[in-house]
Amino acid sequence: MVILVQNISRHWRLVHPHDGLSRDFLCGREAFDAAAALALEHHGRTGACVTVEVGAFGGAVDALQLG
Repeated sequence: MVILVQNISRHWRLVHPHDGLSRDFLCGREAFDAAAALALEHHGRTGACVTVEVGAFGGAVDALQLG
């Protein structure tokens, strides 16, 4: 599973693929922290691999991988 944190204009969006969750944040750090918490919870509950991917300015990087 890949949880996305995307920079869109002047805000950050967290997108969770399975829960249909999409939340906006003013600060990238807050968006990443929320994504990391979701990833930790999902990995702890299911044992499945989880990646948090951060995308900004036309690029993306896997910032956190669990499992």
